[in-house]
Amino acid sequence: MKKLLIFALAIIFVLGLFACGKQELALTTVTFYLPDYAAIDAGGYGFVTKDLEMHMPKLASPQAMQLVSHLVFAGALPEGCAVLSFHEQEAALDMNATFAQALSRTGTLGETLLLGCLVNTMLAFFGLNSVTVTAQGEVLQTGHEVYDYPLMFYGN
Repeated sequence: MKKLLIFALAIIFVLGLFACGKQELALTTVTFYLPDYAAIDAGGYGFVTKDLEMHMPKLASPQAMQLVSHLVFAGALPEGCAVLSFHEQEAALDMNATFAQALSRTGTLGETLLLGCLVNTMLAFFGLNSVTVTAQGEVLQTGHEVYDYPLMFYGN
């Protein structure tokens, strides 16, 4: 009986590997929006763009995860920020609690830069007009704003 159980588990594991398989990747140019520190030093705010050739997964949620990971790596978003889910059809991005905490701990300028880098990068990549951003499934709220509406492109 024990051998049969081990055999069945091995079969399930192998089938799981085939089902998950390697996800197909596509090489694409991604435009990332990063804070424009020169504009900030001059008393304003803005964004600079950086285009990168990247191998991106074909599915929207893993794409969003990779975009946010790169924004964290580039310093545009704080360490630990991550995507919980992204639904392209609904233009709905759910971030983790770290993102919500970081957003609520910044001033108005920091809030604008964090959201602008995230929103602009997502809109540009997915070709969307707006995106609703939540954290842990909850509406984002800071001392400055309640973000219970779709966010559009943040201009310079």
